[in-house]
Amino acid sequence: MTPTLLGRWETRFLLLATVGVIITAIVGVVVKNFVTPYLLLGYVFLFGLVWDALYQYLITLRWDRDWPTTFQVLAGIIEGGLVWLLVTFTGLPGIPARSMPFAVFISMYASIWLLTFVIAQGPLRTIFVQWRYRGGEWL
Repeated sequence: MTPTLLGRWETRFLLLATVGVIITAIVGVVVKNFVTPYLLLGYVFLFGLVWDALYQYLITLRWDRDWPTTFQVLAGIIEGGLVWLLVTFTGLPGIPARSMPFAVFISMYASIWLLTFVIAQGPLRTIFVQWRYRGGEWL
C-alpha cells in the first residue's frame, strides 16, 4: 500500500493522538512538566504535516512510488533532528530555547516514533485491512 497524502496525515494524527499522547503523559510525569512535552508533540505533528507533503512528493520520483523501510527510518531521524534543532537554537512558541534536555527529548521522540512505526507496519495493516486499500485514509 502506498499511502496518499491525506492517508499519511490521518494516520499520523490517529497514532500521535493515541500512542503519542500516552507516551507524552509518561514523560510529563517523569519531568514533572506536562506543558513542554505536549507542545513538543504538537510541533512534531505540525512539522510532520509539512514533512509528509515533501515525502509524498519525493516518492513520486521513484518508479514504484514507494520507499524502502530504511528511507522511512531516515525520514524519522531527519524529522526528529529538525525539531530538536528548532527547539534548541531558536525556541518555538511556548517552548523557550534549550528548555528540553536532549536525553528527555530523544527518549520521548524515539519511543513515540518507534512505537507508531511498529504499529503502522504491523497491527494496523493486519487488523484494519480496509485502511491499507484506501491509501491509509480513515475517513
